Amino acid sequence: MAAELKNRIKGRPEFIRAAETDDGAVFLAWRETPGAQKYIIEKYNWEIEHFRRYAAVPGDTMEFVDTDVEPGRVYRYRINAKRKNPGGEVLSRRGMMTSVSTTSKDTVLLTEAQHPAFGQAKLTWQPAPDVDGYCVNRRPAEVSKPLPLAYVDQYQTGYLDRTCISGQIYFYSVQSFRQYGDDELIYSQVGNEKRVVNLDTPQILSIKKHGRTAQFKVRVTAGADGYLLLRADTPDGPFTEAARTDSGTTLTLTDRGGRSHGGCYYAVCCYKKYEGEELHGPATAPQHV
Repeated sequence: MAAELKNRIKGRPEFIRAAETDDGAVFLAWRETPGAQKYIIEKYNWEIEHFRRYAAVPGDTMEFVDTDVEPGRVYRYRINAKRKNPGGEVLSRRGMMTSVSTTSKDTVLLTEAQHPAFGQAKLTWQPAPDVDGYCVNRRPAEVSKPLPLAYVDQYQTGYLDRTCISGQIYFYSVQSFRQYGDDELIYSQVGNEKRVVNLDTPQILSIKKHGRTAQFKVRVTAGADGYLLLRADTPDGPFTEAARTDSGTTLTLTDRGGRSHGGCYYAVCCYKKYEGEELHGPATAPQHV
């Protein structure tokens, strides 16, 4: 009885990963099947509508890379665990099928990405021909890979993201997709990314004026690294920096270089530092002080 158990294949091979690699190949990985002496990888042939033997690997190998693939296609795979016993008996256990879609060479051009209001990002892109829809991607500045945010139909060329966190920097991109079969999608490549800085308009709590000195107190703006006080001689500008704070929690801005007679026009905005840049949020309406 012990010898019979030893010569069996225990369980079925199971794929644990099937995905396109960064260089356009297909990576397959599966769980070890105890008793297997080798694994047979089968690849679906769309012309004859049948799986055919494609490759064989030793029983101590649980990975395979298929480089014979093209962009914008769907590939299906099965894996068999094989064993040949001393008496000549050949055992085979077949696992479940898996499929992988390779990205096409097409791209979608994202033309606009704005921060129109609190917690929002407005996106616009150029329409792509012969697609079934679009996938809108968003990634926070701290993340290197785009993450799917929403799917929209082929007739839309814009999207409004209402889930933005104040103070967060996001990068957006759009991919088109075509539906293949019942549940398989072929995506285009990730095209250009556009940055949206979700800094909100500061709220001015009080304004004091004494001679040439003007003092502004503002409410904390979530995610801000500091605040700028901007000054101009007319409401249309040009505005120049009159004062700043170097902390998002220092809420008093004082300008001592204004005009005592006739006054000046002031606006306040907040900023965030990112990779050596100082990114500004929208400014308040001009205040005559």
